[in-house]
Amino acid sequence: MRPLQEAILAALSSASRLTDRGYEAVVVGGAVRDLLLGRGSGEADLATSAPWDQVLELWPGAPVVGHPPAATVIARSGEYRVDISSFQGGSLEEDLGRRDLTINAMAVTADGTIVDPWGGTADLAKGLLRFTGDPRERLASDPLRAVRLARFAAELPSFRVDPASREACRGFASRVASMPPPRIGREALKALDGDLPTFLDSLERQGIIASVLPFWGEILSDRKNAALERVRRACSLTYDRAVRAACLLADAGPGAGAMVSAWGWPKGLAREAVNLVRYRSLAPRGGNAGDWASLFSSQGAPWLGKLLLFGYIDKLESDPLTVEPAMYMLRLQAFGPRVTGEEVMGLTGLERGPQIGGILADLDEAIALKKVKDRRQALRWVLSHLP
Repeated sequence: MRPLQEAILAALSSASRLTDRGYEAVVVGGAVRDLLLGRGSGEADLATSAPWDQVLELWPGAPVVGHPPAATVIARSGEYRVDISSFQGGSLEEDLGRRDLTINAMAVTADGTIVDPWGGTADLAKGLLRFTGDPRERLASDPLRAVRLARFAAELPSFRVDPASREACRGFASRVASMPPPRIGREALKALDGDLPTFLDSLERQGIIASVLPFWGEILSDRKNAALERVRRACSLTYDRAVRAACLLADAGPGAGAMVSAWGWPKGLAREAVNLVRYRSLAPRGGNAGDWASLFSSQGAPWLGKLLLFGYIDKLESDPLTVEPAMYMLRLQAFGPRVTGEEVMGLTGLERGPQIGGILADLDEAIALKKVKDRRQALRWVLSHLP
């Protein structure tokens, strides 16, 4: 049994607590969509006619997210998390009608019946992304749905966007720009795992790309083409989030750090991506061995590998990628156990301080340049290069 099916069964098991009390309870949203698409997933949410406080009574002590009456109770069913929300509106149909896209506005009951009042199954069959009901009403209740539309276009690149839904987004550009950055950031983060060029194209065609990526509005048309090509190349070569993010944010320059910080991206990913943008010019132009030795020490070999890949993706035809950085990294990585600061102090009689760090940095550069090939040579090098 697939994880999604298990998650739905776990959610329906939780639903029985509610139905035994006479309430309606159904699996809703993305789990139903993914089940019909045959996609993998591991989460299933419940919607119920029970008020949230009645839900909490059945799961005492469960965490609650949001504010009543739109609060969500975070329940557990075996190993699965089940988010339980009360109907928004007087009925299941009204609740589904408040959801963003028709393909997300479906439910499944305990007996396996698909509840689909808004044509979600038909739109899945047609490969159509369409707002539920009146597009302007959906966007007025939450302008972030314009960004979600583009994100789903990236997640389902074989689908087309409903023209009326796309056009409605244009009138909400200013409201999208004023959305809390972490909400924008969550959608951008999810887009990294999808077809990123489609995400950018959809934002552009919806008229909201500058609201989501302010620096994009400042890029000249010829640079936009180069930027899009960089993102396309990244998506064809790697699924690594940091490299994809660096390709997306390369033209933000020094502003990339502030942007991902405001977006609330995971710290490790944000640090890797921002540092890739920071050292963007180093990989295609080679730099010197000292630069690469320093980065090897501070960032590590895996990150340097990402920088080399980013440099390859980002290079210009007139500025071919040099092989020297790769050779520097390979030599440093293959060297084996490094000479430590304690060893340097023992050999030289020097006290701990910046001077020790300088000796180790110079030694790394010598290793990168193949002037030092093993630990014996490294120890001799330390003694022969005392200040």
